[in-house]
Amino acid sequence: MEEYDEDLLIRAEKEVEEVRSAALKKVRKAHPEIKHVIDRRTIDDYCDKSWDYPGKWYYRGFRLPRGFHSREELIDDIAAETIRYFLK
Repeated sequence: MEEYDEDLLIRAEKEVEEVRSAALKKVRKAHPEIKHVIDRRTIDDYCDKSWDYPGKWYYRGFRLPRGFHSREELIDDIAAETIRYFLK
């Protein structure tokens, strides 16, 4: 079983939740019937992770996924992806 530094992971998960909440607010302005966002990224996409001695995953905290230069750009992308999904 893999071990990991739980504190840094929990903080990163909270930041991811804040990003997703901001995206949901943006989506609900145009489409109030949508109740959740679609984000196919995993927590590993939002964190730097490395295997640390003596055998524990070390998360360095939240980072933007590859291809995004700002938090607002990420929020806009999640909102757009969510709208596309629900309007199909």
